[in-house]
Amino acid sequence: MDTEQDDNQGAEKNGLSVRAVSRALAVLRSFYQEGPTLTLTEVASAAKLDKGTARRILLTLVQDGFAAFDAQSQKYSLGLEILKLAGAVPERRDLRQIASTILSRLAKTTGSTVFLSVYHDGSAVCLDQFHSDRSVEVRWWIVGGQLPMNCGAAPRVMLAYLPEAEVERVLARGTTRLTPHTTTDPHQLAKELEEVRERGWSMAVDDVIEGLAAIAMPLFDPDGRLIAAVSLTGLTPHIIRNGQPNFLDDMRGAVREISSNLNSLSAPPLHRAARAQSVLGG
Repeated sequence: MDTEQDDNQGAEKNGLSVRAVSRALAVLRSFYQEGPTLTLTEVASAAKLDKGTARRILLTLVQDGFAAFDAQSQKYSLGLEILKLAGAVPERRDLRQIASTILSRLAKTTGSTVFLSVYHDGSAVCLDQFHSDRSVEVRWWIVGGQLPMNCGAAPRVMLAYLPEAEVERVLARGTTRLTPHTTTDPHQLAKELEEVRERGWSMAVDDVIEGLAAIAMPLFDPDGRLIAAVSLTGLTPHIIRNGQPNFLDDMRGAVREISSNLNSLSAPPLHRAARAQSVLGG
């Protein structure tokens, strides 16, 4: 009888433990669903928790380095420990390691801020960023930060190469306007995505931050599936010359080099990389 009672108590404790973990994960997910910095009320609403429970979870996450709290703004954000976990994912770790030196060189060559980003659950997530002495300091898209898929060069270039069903799922959620120049009309966005596919790169001017422009190119795996985007941003006159994007050749060279290194890891047949080569040769 005692054993059965102990088992029941153990099951109850396990249930409570699992629920606690589920709630903590809901709190963490709120940052990539709603935004990189959130108030306690916003976290509680996104995670569907009462404020007391959300506060206790956040305090624990802050203590362990998985969240951070800014006393001045009274807002929470993800902590540096999250980056360590993200870096432990094999595919992403290999991508960051391979791309790091190449994109750091691209940033210095172009005098721009360079981003490596990936698609995740309806958003573009910054995986890494690289600066030069001449680049604009970027605070609006930090590592781990997100952008809506209709905003910016990198999100749109990834949206252009996602499977059609996934594009429909993303657009069904609605679009976001960050500036008066952001494309939010689905029909206009579809036209822009077709243009991206035709030329193999995306350009964005003033649609995330007014006064800044960006260009982006896709990265594919050996099977031709989208895995990431490379983009660079800076003041509009630095990125756009006579209405055309500057640094396209530099970007193509960097993307080709990353793709070549990724492909060499798995040594795919030539035809499997045909899609990537057709885009990069544009």
